Amino acid sequence: MKITYFIPGPMSRGPLGPEELVRREAFLNQHAFEGTLVEVRETSAGPASVESSVEEYLSVPGLIEAAPTLEAEGFEALIIGCFGDPGLAPTRELVDIPVIGPGQAAVLAAAQLGQSVGIITVVDEVVPALRRQMRSHGLDAIVTDIRAVDVPVLELRQRADEVLATLETEAERGLAAGADTFVLGCMTMGFLDVARLLQERIGVPVINPVLAALKAAESAVSIGVSSSRACYPKPRKATAAVEVH
Repeated sequence: MKITYFIPGPMSRGPLGPEELVRREAFLNQHAFEGTLVEVRETSAGPASVESSVEEYLSVPGLIEAAPTLEAEGFEALIIGCFGDPGLAPTRELVDIPVIGPGQAAVLAAAQLGQSVGIITVVDEVVPALRRQMRSHGLDAIVTDIRAVDVPVLELRQRADEVLATLETEAERGLAAGADTFVLGCMTMGFLDVARLLQERIGVPVINPVLAALKAAESAVSIGVSSSRACYPKPRKATAAVEVH
């Protein structure tokens, strides 16, 4: 099984550098089932990280452009490398392989373990976008609490100890507010690999969106399903951009 984890921005050109793509690929393959190969790719344009609706929209064109090529290369599933699931619907329309949105996959996984899901994300500005995202997925009834650690995406690794401590504090507040299951609301946060440690500290399930997306992709391929064409019909017209003079 061959899966691509596609980052909708030029992460390798940012402060984390190309070694971050190598690290993420190693993490994904470490947690993949035997026989699964995961390759990390990125687009050459777009934001280095997504922390607003503006950046979310800017990240979509590179994904849409790359998806058919990745399918033609033989990838059997595509994971969008952003918790906000940017471009999920149009990408599902364009290709026949399963396209996994980590935000959707992670909350659906949490919904099997509890009834009131809390999301802990990076910065407060992301919270309204996450609420809109959950409404679009029909998951707003189960996502009852969204909080932030107030650390930008590109600073998460260098402030990992602080992030874990703040995650624990915010999770405890979320528990007091009624949440019974939590999701890490950022893929970079997921690659810190702190979900299990946080789970041990707070005593309720904590879903890592990286692993939820990976297992959703593997499951879809293994049982032979993809996006419903009744929901995501193929575009009738050619989708190449037209230059207007």
